[in-house]
Amino acid sequence: MSRLFLAFGLALFLSSFAAVYSADSGSCSASSSSCKCRDGRDGRDGKPGRDGRDGKDADECKRPPPPPPTPPPSGAIQFGDTAEECTQDIAGTVRYSTSKNALELCDGSSWSQLATVPDSGQTPERPGVHCLDILNSGNSRGDGFYWIDPNGGSADDSFRAYCDMETEGGGWTLFATKVTTDFPVISTTFSAAAAQSTQANAASHIHPDMTDWKQIMFRFNDNNNIRLIYERAAGSPLSAKTEFENFLMGTNAGLVRDLHGFYRYSPADQNKRHPASDFATINQFHFFNDRGVSEAHAGTDRWLDMWVNPESSDNYVSSDSAASRGTKCIAGYCFQNKPIWVMVR
Repeated sequence: MSRLFLAFGLALFLSSFAAVYSADSGSCSASSSSCKCRDGRDGRDGKPGRDGRDGKDADECKRPPPPPPTPPPSGAIQFGDTAEECTQDIAGTVRYSTSKNALELCDGSSWSQLATVPDSGQTPERPGVHCLDILNSGNSRGDGFYWIDPNGGSADDSFRAYCDMETEGGGWTLFATKVTTDFPVISTTFSAAAAQSTQANAASHIHPDMTDWKQIMFRFNDNNNIRLIYERAAGSPLSAKTEFENFLMGTNAGLVRDLHGFYRYSPADQNKRHPASDFATINQFHFFNDRGVSEAHAGTDRWLDMWVNPESSDNYVSSDSAASRGTKCIAGYCFQNKPIWVMVR
């Protein structure tokens, strides 16, 4: 009987030993609840062992390696965040603070946010040359006020100007505004203040350093679907175009010419370009410093009428008052109280 108990006890011991070895060996299964994945190829405590608790054969128990970091775009430097205290040992180190979404510099005692250079046109110290320059440099923030300096020299003479950054691709600089019906809008004196006067009468001419301009636009302040464009490079007759362009640059004038180089947009044209291609000539186009700019009052009434006095005839598409007819009309639409902007690019 004692031998029987001894044999039974020995079998039970060997069974327990085999179970322990199986749980500790490198061949354990990741799905087994007894599988404990740890390091150690030579057994515990440095003593000789077979495969250790983990072992080189227990690949299914090992964690996968972390993915490699995503490299920054070509030509860019990527800064990481750090919680390390700023000390003299790391002075001059730059980090990217994820909590502040900004770059910070260690000055030897504390982390300070790096100041960024404002975009062109956003401050008087960093003006653009004009609105088109700001647009082309990628610094447009949409329609609004920007700082410009057409002479491109010292920023001391920079000034604010309203920019239309949307119409026909944008880049239009305001230089004169007509609000009241009897106001002649183009003068022989340049006014920097007129470039930002969007709601009040402001006479001026194109800045003398903006000699490379290509187009003039007449539009209502609240509706760019009604607009008239003059194209400088539209062709003959060249003498009349030169006279009109000199007038826009500040030369005193009182002339009536057949002037080529116009196209328009309006609801009457289904908001499409008219003419669809090429350019139109306005016959007997008037441009006077003391009177305004207008086609003849006996004309079509469908181009431009910004004279100082109204006309009795009414061939316009729409007019909100008798006073507006002939005085504040673009593409056949007349509004007495809407400002007209004269813009250049």
